[in-house]
Amino acid sequence: MNRFVLPVLALAATAALAGPPDKPAKVPADSIKWATSWDEAIREAKERNVPIHVAYHKDN
Repeated sequence: MNRFVLPVLALAATAALAGPPDKPAKVPADSIKWATSWDEAIREAKERNVPIHVAYHKDN
């Protein structure tokens, strides 16, 4: 049991000294804006005259 005390204290001290998490980085203006619905994706594709790429992934 004693051999676990030192690592736990070191971890607690590290977490305490780390401080609050940094603010999330701002997303660049030229990054991808993902559609949140199918209708939004269709509308965007029609406005820009571009195809829609749909990718499916299944575990198992």
